[in-house]
Parts: sequence; structure tokens; C-alpha cells
Amino acid sequence: MKRNIAVLCLTTLLVIACNIPSFVTPTATEPPLVLPTSTVDTGNVVTLNNVSFTLPLGVANDALTEMVSAASEAEADPWAVAPAHLKFELTGYQVQDKFHKPQIFVYPADEYAQANPAASEEIQRVKDIIAGAVLSPDAMPHVPFFNAAQQIASQMQVIDFKNGRGVRFLTQYAQYLAPINNYELFYHFQGLTTDGRYYIIATLPVTSSVLPEDEKPESPVPAGGVPLPADGMPGAEYYESVTKVLDSMYPDSFNPSLFQLDALIQSITITLE
Repeated sequence: MKRNIAVLCLTTLLVIACNIPSFVTPTATEPPLVLPTSTVDTGNVVTLNNVSFTLPLGVANDALTEMVSAASEAEADPWAVAPAHLKFELTGYQVQDKFHKPQIFVYPADEYAQANPAASEEIQRVKDIIAGAVLSPDAMPHVPFFNAAQQIASQMQVIDFKNGRGVRFLTQYAQYLAPINNYELFYHFQGLTTDGRYYIIATLPVTSSVLPEDEKPESPVPAGGVPLPADGMPGAEYYESVTKVLDSMYPDSFNPSLFQLDALIQSITITLE
């Protein structure tokens, strides 16, 4: 991504589109998501240090695990500053060759918030949702290490994992007014453990039968999808229309099924060290 246009593009997208208080104990503002029995068949268990999760059959085969070293302001771009953390990159993932890799990150929450103001803001968004904030695109947390802007938020759902809670939704990021497409769309989860010590981010590519295959304006839009405006420039009305179409779709109609991705997230367990 071209850094020299990032500020201008982020400002444009946001037109359309630190201190952390003490952790708020999750309240049961919404019941946990109930998954159909057929979607929770499981495969490999992935473990690194005190983190483990189970891969639903068909979603992925395994994961590459990594203990990522801390990155300071002297070593990294502002959005990439972070404490040491864990990274899981899913292998044999159901959809291949997408813009985003299928990854799950686990950070020490307080350390990340202190090191990176953007992370502090997004962690607070997660806390607000856990505490019962109304789900809306404006309330959704952003990926703190993406140097781009979030364009949509659809299929928003609060879900629990083994010892915490968070929110998942479908989104796409860009540094310009990009069409929503199957190359860049992904399932995004952010959550916190109940004790507030660990912060989880998942970015898992998904595709939909109503989206074009890539961001090129000439790419055909399938039946049921939202065509670009006549001038080829997406705007607020276009993004709202795409969001509504994706919201109307059954979670099992996406690839991978949102039910299966939810089952993956629900299986996450982080034990105290």
C-alpha cells in the first residue's frame, strides 16, 4: 500500500463511512450464537503456548504458529508498533489466493494499548461492545495494524469463545473507494478474554456468490449483487446497499460458512500463564 496517499484516502473514506478504563465484565446483552450441529464437526487442534483452538473440518488443515517479537517506534511504522505476540496462519484454508491471509493474532492487551494508540482505541471499542453497545458499523473495531480504512461492516454478531467475548463481522479495507469484492472481503473477529488480559484479532477471507471476483470496475457483478454507480465510483449509497445485501444472506451461504468460522472462534481457549 502506498503510504504517501494513506492519510488522504483514510480521510475520504471516513467521511463516508490514550487511556483505557478498567476492564468491564461482560454482560449477557445477547445470547451466545447457537450453531447448527452440522457445522461444528472438528479437525485439528492448534496450540501455541497458552492458546489453542480447533479447526472445523473443511475450513483449514492446520496452522503455522509464530511467536512474533516486539516492534518499537524506532523499528516499525506507527501502525505496526506492537508488543511480542502470537500469530497463527491457517494452512489448507478453504479459499485460496486472496488479498488477506487467514490469520489469528493474540496480544497482551494492556501492553498493546500502551504501545500503540490505535490499538488502545480499538480495544476500547471491543470493551464497549462487550459491555452492551449497540452493534453498528461505526461501533465496529478496526484492525490497528492496517494502514487503510474499513469500508463496510455486515453480518455483525456478538459471539463468545471459551473464556471471553467479542464481535465478528464481514468487512473490506482499502486506501481508495474500492468495490466490495471476493478478493478482499474477510471475516473479522476481535475479542477480549474475560479477565481483559488478552486481545484477539482474526482476519479470515470469505467469498459470496453476489460479489465480483476482484476490485476491477469491469469485473462482472453476479445476479443479486449491487452494480457500481454509472460513473464507476462507489459512494455511501453503494456501500450501504452492499451491506444490506450481505446482511440478508444466510450465514451458511458464504464460503467458508460463517457458522464454521464462528465455531473456530468459539473454540479459542487462552489459559493463564
